[in-house]
Amino acid sequence: MANKKSPNKPADTTQPPAPQEGAPVTYSQHKPAKKYVSGQISLQGVSSKFKRADLVFDCIDHSGVSYEGRVYINNTAADAVTPKSAESGYAGSFHIFGHGGCFGDVGHCEVRGTPRRYDPRPSHQLTPAKKILIATEAIRKAISQGKEMTVTVVPIVRAGTPLCDYENVVKFERISVFTYR
Repeated sequence: MANKKSPNKPADTTQPPAPQEGAPVTYSQHKPAKKYVSGQISLQGVSSKFKRADLVFDCIDHSGVSYEGRVYINNTAADAVTPKSAESGYAGSFHIFGHGGCFGDVGHCEVRGTPRRYDPRPSHQLTPAKKILIATEAIRKAISQGKEMTVTVVPIVRAGTPLCDYENVVKFERISVFTYR
């Protein structure tokens, strides 16, 4: 009975356990991931008379960790503890199921070319992703506040491997705003 813990004594939580070889590495074992903050996005000419508005994130790199991307509009100070509320500028979240880094030889994970139009073969597993976030009310609020807005993406890392970059998580080419009447 030497291993039995006292029911009144809390477990020692000062040090996270060291990951075992090949085990997933969790967010708590690394410093927080950097958030993405856009430059000013023009809303010039965007009427608030729409039925739906989307934020579209194009060419997302999903080769690393798995994460939730919490999206805030006009709140560059947002972080992992910012409430997911309209008052905080929260527009919604998207989720990335990461591939955990490259385990193959050099060039193994490089996406080569684009598939032909009627090519029935599946595309490469690391073809950049696209996420569409329905953000109607948040964009409507941004339009009422002015002619420009910023978008902040706060990554909440869920899991990865030792091959992943846990700091530079959010990587994509562009954000677009689409409205529908």
